[in-house]
Order: sequence, then structure tokens, then C-alpha cells
Amino acid sequence: MERRYVNIKLEKATREEILNLQFRRLKELLERAYHTNSFYRDLYRKHNVTPDDINSLGDFRRKIPYITKKDLLKDQDQFPPYGSRLGIPKNEVALSSLTSGTSGIGQEVHPASSFDVEASSTGFIWQCRWAGLDPFDRLFIMNLIGLPLGGLWILRGAEKYLLQHFQVGPDDSLKRLKLMKRFSPHCFIAVPAYLNRLSFLAEENGYDSKRDFPDLKVILTATEAYTLSWLHKMEAFWGTRIFEWYGSTQAAGSHMFSCENGVYDHNDHRCILHNLEHRVLVEVLDRNTGDPVRSGEEGEIYVTVLFRQAFPSIRFKTEDRAKFMDYNECDCGRPFAGIEAGTIARYDDMIKMKAVNVWPEAVDAIIFSISDIEEYNGKVWIDEKGREQVSVMVEFKTKCSLSLVERTALLEKISGEIRDNIGVSMLLKEVAYGSLPHFEYKPRRWTDDRHKSI
Repeated sequence: MERRYVNIKLEKATREEILNLQFRRLKELLERAYHTNSFYRDLYRKHNVTPDDINSLGDFRRKIPYITKKDLLKDQDQFPPYGSRLGIPKNEVALSSLTSGTSGIGQEVHPASSFDVEASSTGFIWQCRWAGLDPFDRLFIMNLIGLPLGGLWILRGAEKYLLQHFQVGPDDSLKRLKLMKRFSPHCFIAVPAYLNRLSFLAEENGYDSKRDFPDLKVILTATEAYTLSWLHKMEAFWGTRIFEWYGSTQAAGSHMFSCENGVYDHNDHRCILHNLEHRVLVEVLDRNTGDPVRSGEEGEIYVTVLFRQAFPSIRFKTEDRAKFMDYNECDCGRPFAGIEAGTIARYDDMIKMKAVNVWPEAVDAIIFSISDIEEYNGKVWIDEKGREQVSVMVEFKTKCSLSLVERTALLEKISGEIRDNIGVSMLLKEVAYGSLPHFEYKPRRWTDDRHKSI
């Protein structure tokens, strides 16, 4: 397979050379943060550590305290709008971004200098190049361009890569499909939940990918876990390959990308999302011990942004669950480790139901294996007798040809599969089409109403 390099010197460096470069930049970052940023200086003095104490990545992990979303929210509430963590003069702030706030505990403000904006926006170039896009290809951007960083990161990255970008975020899905047919994109971006929705609408309205989108050569996705069976179904419908990235506002955009190998190999094994380790230091740590996990093991992602001036995230605890993959798990030859494609999840998405830890993607895999189902929503609640109940509302596709009796039987079968595979009894009930929310960005299909009074 032909390799498409962005920076051949870095991409053909040895692992030792990359780690040495990463550590040099880390030392520079710690020195800069300690002397220019009162948030970090006060934090490190509290823990009795200085940059001089860090002589290895092991020292960094053991001695430098991590920070959390709550730490940042508390700081900006005390010292609005940026908190005490601004490492540049206020008149040098070129951009302010907000996190999406999907965890329900508030939105962080992330300032950026003009250098930060410039450096961050170059990250998208790596994904474009590795995925097979070329300058002047047509890109459809489904994201809304607003205060969250994601849409703006894509837009500015697309401009740097000289893509002809179409900002269709404000349009509804049917209009997007009409515009796609008119302008024939080479690529579009959609999270898995929305890609599922767009595929259904395209099928329902008679679109044929080969006929109506003949130039389509790649779909880019992020933010959610997905099954390989779902992935194969999407690639077959659209007639193209899907590539994935990972990132966050705290990490100044996206920094892990699938290479030319894509997200799975010819043996149906998931591939790696390579981390740009000269830009962002990623730790995947065991939640119980705090130790780095080994390749193939799951842990929590911590990110340290090595280039950002205004506010670099240093050991930010993301609450993201991922499976670490070492660089040599991929045959592309790049010295970048990373995480497994298609399995990223949020620890705060996990819901304990009837004393069982349930990950929403496990339920997704069972329910969405049925092609007639369009969407579902779940709720955990306490009934009038004080018993914990789990109910799931299911929306069938409008073109579903199953009778009412057949749909009822199917829901009973799915309920049994959930009980057998996950260990929780759930009552599945059909609801009218259009009564459930459909998602274009991070889906939130579950509600926990146990705290409400009966």
C-alpha cells in the first residue's frame, strides 16, 4: 500500500527519536507553564514539584498532578472568564472556545493565541493526507461552526489543505443530500449516529451512492464506538472507506488519526488511531492503579498539549475509555502509538443498572444489529413499588415491512439477547416514528430518572 506522508522525517523516525523529541518539548512546556501560568505554578507548588524534578516520562507521570474538568470549571468561576490559567496577556487572546458541555456539568472556556490557532488547525492535514484526500477535493462539513472548537478546527484545517469545503451544518439532512448530489463531494464528515441517520434518509429517498455521489472516496468520523458489522454496512451502502479521528477541545483539536490502513484490516481486526506524539503526549492509564496499560489493554486517556501557549492542558484527565495500541501494532511503519479505532467511550456514559455496569455501546450493538430499527432511547427509573426498572423505546424505520405482531416478537427477542449478553432485563416498546430525538453529534440515548421522587 502506498504511504502518504505529511512529514516524512517524523513519520520515518525511530521510536526513540520521537520519544526524545516529545520529552524535550515536554520539558520546555513545563518550564513555560511554571513561569507564565499561575494556575500551574500554584498547583505544582502545592504538590511540591518543579520542572527541575522531571527528568523522565516516568517522573512526569508520578510527580506532576493531573487536572480535571471540575478543576478548570472551578478556576474559571473564581477568575472569569479564563480563570488563573491564562499564560499570555489578555490582549493576545485570538480565539475563545467552549467545550460542548455534554457531560452536563458545564462548559470550559479555552483561550488560544494566534500561534495556537495556527498550530491546531494543521492537525486536520494529517487526517486528510492519510485518508487519501487531495488538495481541491470537495469536503462537506456537517458540523455547526460555533463556539465549540470542532467545527472551526475542521474548517481551518480544510482551508490549509486547500479543500473546497461546503459548510452545510445549518441545513437539514434532506437538503444536505440534495446538495451532495449537486456538488458530488469527495468526502463528508459525520459521527456514527448521524451517519446512520443520513444513510437511512438517503435510502428512504431513493439515493444511490454510485449514481448520485460518484466522486465520494472517504467518510470521516469520530466521537463514538461502533461495531464492525455496522461499519461494513455503512461502507457497503456508501461505496467507500471510513476513517476515524480522536481529539478534544482540551487537546486543542484532534491528534489521533487512522492511517492509510483505515479502521480495520483484511482479517477484520480493528486498526490503530496514531497519535501525533510530537504535538500531544497521551497516557492511557489503568483507572485503579494509575499505571500505564499495556498494548491491547483498556484505560483512561490523559492528554498533555505540547505546543499550546494560552492554556496548554497538562495531564488533563479526559474520562475517555480507550484501548491502547503500541506503534508496532500497525504495519505502516510510523513511530506513533495510539488507541484502537472504533472503541472509544466515556466513563461517565456507563450506567449501573440493577447492580450491573452497562455501557451504552453494548446495547447499541444489539439493537442496531436489526436493520429495521431507526433509533432508540432508554430510561432507568423506580416504579411505585420501589423497584428499579429499565425501559427502552424503539423507533422502526418507515419502510419496515414487519407486521405489528412480528415487530412485537422481534422486540421480545432483542430483550432476551440484552438479558443474556448484558445481564439486565429491559422492557422494549415500540413508539411512533419521529417521536424520538435523532442525533447529529454526540448521542445521549439514556436517561437516569432514579433520583426523581416517586
